Amino acid sequence: MQEIRRDVRSRLGPDATYEQRRDAAAALASDALWLDADEDLREVITTDEEVEVEGLRYHKLEQSSSATYHSRWGSHHVEEPLYRKVGVHNGPTIKPIELRVGIIEHMTPDMARIVGELNADRSSRGVERTLRATGLVPPSRAFVAKHTTEMGIEIADQVRELEQVAREAEVVPAEVASVSTGLDRMSVRMSEPADPATACPPPRTEPYERTPPPPKEHHYRKAWVGSTSVYDAKGNELHTWRYAVEADADAAKLADRVAKDVAWILKAHPLVPVHCVQDAAPELERLPEALARLLPSNTNVVVLVDLEHLMDYLRDVVDACEPEGDPHDWKGWYRSLLLRDDHAIDTIWRKLRALAKRLPGRGTAARKAVAAALSYIRLRKAKMRYAAHYAANLPIGSGATESTCWQMQQRVKLPGQSWDKPGLRGILAMRALVLSDRWAAAWQPYAATHRKEVRAAA
Repeated sequence: MQEIRRDVRSRLGPDATYEQRRDAAAALASDALWLDADEDLREVITTDEEVEVEGLRYHKLEQSSSATYHSRWGSHHVEEPLYRKVGVHNGPTIKPIELRVGIIEHMTPDMARIVGELNADRSSRGVERTLRATGLVPPSRAFVAKHTTEMGIEIADQVRELEQVAREAEVVPAEVASVSTGLDRMSVRMSEPADPATACPPPRTEPYERTPPPPKEHHYRKAWVGSTSVYDAKGNELHTWRYAVEADADAAKLADRVAKDVAWILKAHPLVPVHCVQDAAPELERLPEALARLLPSNTNVVVLVDLEHLMDYLRDVVDACEPEGDPHDWKGWYRSLLLRDDHAIDTIWRKLRALAKRLPGRGTAARKAVAAALSYIRLRKAKMRYAAHYAANLPIGSGATESTCWQMQQRVKLPGQSWDKPGLRGILAMRALVLSDRWAAAWQPYAATHRKEVRAAA
């Protein structure tokens, strides 16, 4: 450190500002750390005639090979022989340095971890700016976009296993008094082939000629999100775990992931109530089904229609039937009644039916609003009794799930942005781990899949 101080002061002179000295010191430290990382990489270069990896022998090829790897301090150009499995001709090759270090998408594992976490929160251009602003040396924006997409796809393939490892590393808060969970949908702009036949082009049989890519169209698809939240006895949120998958993913598998987290929480707090609070859309029934299948049979599971979704229908009734505004505060009356009386929904049902009989005309906005509310309530009254839960500080709203939709959209609905399915799948998996504070725990087993022991063959 004293050497850096002397070097900085000799370079800048006595009139330099504190900020200038700190920037200069950081640049010197960065150079030293780049050199240390470069030497570390070169120490694990392999030159043995034969090596053994997971019980298989590989022999060194005559031609040399070079590659550029990106660390947090800059790029490293490394030359190392290629190796091919003994007895195999024209088969795949390996680079021992990549297996020993655990190179991920041409990045050192520490750099890949940093870039992955940043990319879960911002675009590739934003990742590049952030790395530069924090004193690290970013690869190009195009590199970040391409390689974090590939990394995200791998993480999405392993996400259930990674969540399990994260659960094993986490501790459920001791103050947990209740659990709330739910699923929802969100719109995402997708980039899809205009002609489905061009989605998988046939193998090329003629010499390559650069041609424009097939035309694409943009369509909005309903991706899936989910959440699991834990609360203390006063109803304060302690933590929320979040999940998301692309539109045509198996929603039942997503529901199973949510239910497994709930089951994990119940192992630590077996007596706490579990509230499944969500919209009444039929496709969301997959979550109650998963909870019934994966939770202990004695679990106190309460399935509720989110209060605000019900209030949306009731507000529409008031707006349509009270064109001069809401002078009698019917909206407030509906909410107050629902929060103080478990039988409020029966009273509201009777009031709406009586209102429907009094309304004049046919096909009016008022009649349509009342009919929609009656249809929504008719088969769901049992899931609209909130008062006792509200009095006990238990969850009756799907705010955590709505928040998950919003937080996911903050990343996947940037201006002008559209997605193909693999890219969306990967970014949703990474963002869910980051938002759930599981990135660090999940990273270690993921990174371990890229490392292998390489030793000289006996």
